[in-house]
Amino acid sequence: MAHRFVFDQHVNARALKRLQARGVDVVHVAEVGLSEADDPELLAWSIDQGRIIVTRNYQDFAPLASTYAERGLAFPGILFIATSVPQADAGHHVRSLLAWIEAADQAGHNPVASTYGWLR
Repeated sequence: MAHRFVFDQHVNARALKRLQARGVDVVHVAEVGLSEADDPELLAWSIDQGRIIVTRNYQDFAPLASTYAERGLAFPGILFIATSVPQADAGHHVRSLLAWIEAADQAGHNPVASTYGWLR
């Protein structure tokens, strides 16, 4: 199962490069011209592109995800990086996302489709 991701502004860019080197389909908002996009715009783009958002911004994205779910609007999902994971720890970001991908592949579906989950 192929999973596609977009890293929000404050996700470790070194982790992005390491994941790309491992064949993970991940882009950063800066690479796709969305550095200044607001959260609803990023979510709309992720829907159009079929990409799961990876972010540290629970405060803004959790209510947005809830609003979409309440309205029955599908979206690829959101993965929040736990605040216990240091922003500078690229290795932890890589391990967490690779573990999530492995678990999703074993489950045979995207467990965060139209909802959110956590990378710890």
